[in-house]
Amino acid sequence: MTTKCPRKLLAYYLSDKLDVDDQLIFFAHLDACPECWDEVYNAVKAQHPHYYKTKSRLKMSDKEIKQFEHKERAIEVA
Repeated sequence: MTTKCPRKLLAYYLSDKLDVDDQLIFFAHLDACPECWDEVYNAVKAQHPHYYKTKSRLKMSDKEIKQFEHKERAIEVA
């Protein structure tokens, strides 16, 4: 973690104590900081290990992805 990393924002984010404005600031930082991203990822993974049982990403063919995109467009809310 670099010295520019907002440690307080990280701690508050992990304890769900950030208001919306501070969340946006923190998310912008996460987008540019792989160290903080890893910390958040590992903390969430430790809290919810059942979501992380697979060891690799699921693989989908281009055909399956196009079918999903087609179905997504078919659902419209008035």
